[in-house]
Formats: sequence, C-alpha cells, structure tokens
Amino acid sequence: MHKDTCPPHISKTPTTNMAKTKELSKDTRDNIVDLPKAGKGYGAMPSSLTGAPRKISPRGVSMILRKVRNQPRTTREELVNDLKRAGTTVSK
Repeated sequence: MHKDTCPPHISKTPTTNMAKTKELSKDTRDNIVDLPKAGKGYGAMPSSLTGAPRKISPRGVSMILRKVRNQPRTTREELVNDLKRAGTTVSK
C-alpha cells in the first residue's frame, strides 16, 4: 500500500464525534485548584460546582442514618414513610 491510500474501511478524515463535556471556565478551575492550597478541602467547594442539588436535606440524611444504625433491617418503605412524615418529597 502506498502511504496516500487507506484501506476502504478506514476514513482519511479524523472523526469529530468526540464526547461532549461540560467544561468549566478558567476562573472556576482556578478556584477549585486553589482550595487545597489554601488549606481547605473539596468539601468547602460551593454546591453549584458539584452538580445537582441535594434531594434530601442534611436533617433527612441524619434521620436515615440514625434509623438504619439503630435498626439495620429497616426496609425502604419504612424509610420512605419516615421521610414523608418529615416533609420530604419522595417519588417512590
């Protein structure tokens, strides 16, 4: 084969169907990198940078953990009912 020809199953043009990603601005990236340098952990990162907001409040999470710690055989239905009584919207 000559170097100008390619087998028919190989395209001569590079593929441009790269995976799309949500890139952060340079300022945001710099802020994220500066957190550990300033002695703060990644937990200090604003929630707006870490993805979707929490669906269960910290109080609800504590309630779930406490219930499961005290009663390890707790069912999902019991946890859902407890969350509903606490005022958290539960879809299933």
